[in-house]
Amino acid sequence: MPLDDQFLTRAFGLLWDSDRPLDQFMASSESGAADVTVRRLTHPEDRPGGTPINNGEVFPDGARFRFGDATFDVFGGERVNWASPRDDAVPAAFFGTVVAIVLAWRGLVPLHGSAVEIDGQAVLLAGPSGAGKSTLCDALVQRGGKLVSDDLSVMKPVADGAVPVLLPGRPAIRLFPGGSTSEGIKHLQPAPMVDLNRELPLGSLVLLQPSAVSPGPAGASEALSAQLFRPRWMQVLPHRQTRLASLFYASQSITMFTLPGAKDRPDVSIDEKADHLMSLLSNADGHGSRFEE
Repeated sequence: MPLDDQFLTRAFGLLWDSDRPLDQFMASSESGAADVTVRRLTHPEDRPGGTPINNGEVFPDGARFRFGDATFDVFGGERVNWASPRDDAVPAAFFGTVVAIVLAWRGLVPLHGSAVEIDGQAVLLAGPSGAGKSTLCDALVQRGGKLVSDDLSVMKPVADGAVPVLLPGRPAIRLFPGGSTSEGIKHLQPAPMVDLNRELPLGSLVLLQPSAVSPGPAGASEALSAQLFRPRWMQVLPHRQTRLASLFYASQSITMFTLPGAKDRPDVSIDEKADHLMSLLSNADGHGSRFEE
C-alpha cells in the first residue's frame, strides 16, 4: 500500500521505491531501505556531455535513455529520475531498457528471453522478435510451470564452476489477445509466479530458431551470449567483462535445445512445441533436440 506517495515493489531481487505505481512489478510490504528509488520530475534535469548510444547517452555516473517524449535518467544502479509531458503513469519503456540498464550497472546480466520454472529449474526461452517466446512461455505455464520472467530475464554473475541462477521478474506475460500473433497489441496477462525471493538455477536454454547450436564450448557460449538484452547498451555499460565471463561459464553448464520459431514452421502448433519441449526436458541428457525439417 502507498504511504506518502511511496509505492514499494519487488522484482529481479531488488526492492524498488517509486512515487508512482510500478504496475508491472509486484507490490511489496517489506520494510527497510529500498535498493532503487524511482522519481518523476517536471522536466528532465540538465545533464551535458556523455557518450551517445542508441536513444541516449552513457555518463560516468549513469545513463540517459529517451523513448518517445519520455526521458529517463539512471544514476548508478540506485536511482532513476524520469520526465514526460503525458500523464502520471510510469511509461512502459521503464520496465524494459531502463530496468536493464539499472541491473547491468549493478553487475547483473540482463537477457532477452522469457523464463519458466519446471521441476525446480529455470528454462530460458530465447529467439528473435516474433519467434513466440511469450506464447511458449504461457503454454508451459499452462502445463504446470511457474513464471520466472517475461521478455527481460536476469542472471546473477557466474563464476567458473558455479551454477547460474535467474532472478524472478514481473508477474505477467505479454500476449496477443486471443492468442493471435497476426494483429493487435500485446497485453500483460497475470501468470502463476515463483516466489519473488527465490533464485532459480538455470538448467536449460531453448532457442526458437531453425538451426541447431554449433557444437562445442565456443558454440554454446556464442548461443547464450547472443541473448544479451540490448547488446549495444551492454557493450558500453560497466561490468562488461563480468557479463562476458558469466555468459561463458553459464553456457558450459546448461542444456541447450532448438525448436522452430513461429515463422520458421507455421505448421507446428504451440501445443506441439510445448508438449515436445516438456518431453525433452524430462529426458534431458545434456544434448538438445529439434523438430526435423
